[in-house]
Amino acid sequence: MTATITRERVGHFVRRNNQHGYRTGQWAQILMTVPSRDRDCWLVAYQDGETDVIPIANHTNQYEFRTKPVDWRR
Repeated sequence: MTATITRERVGHFVRRNNQHGYRTGQWAQILMTVPSRDRDCWLVAYQDGETDVIPIANHTNQYEFRTKPVDWRR
């Protein structure tokens, strides 16, 4: 099931809504799905070009998604 979720999200924008994580609350674009420590993750890029790997496991209420470009400052 995770693989289906990840393919559908590539190209979309994501931000973390929890208090634990790098750059929580900042929008990033999902570039691709990558394996990391035996789980699927998204490779994302932030407005300034910095990248991060975000785990995909149980994303309920942890992430917010958008399909169209967003105002990076929010």
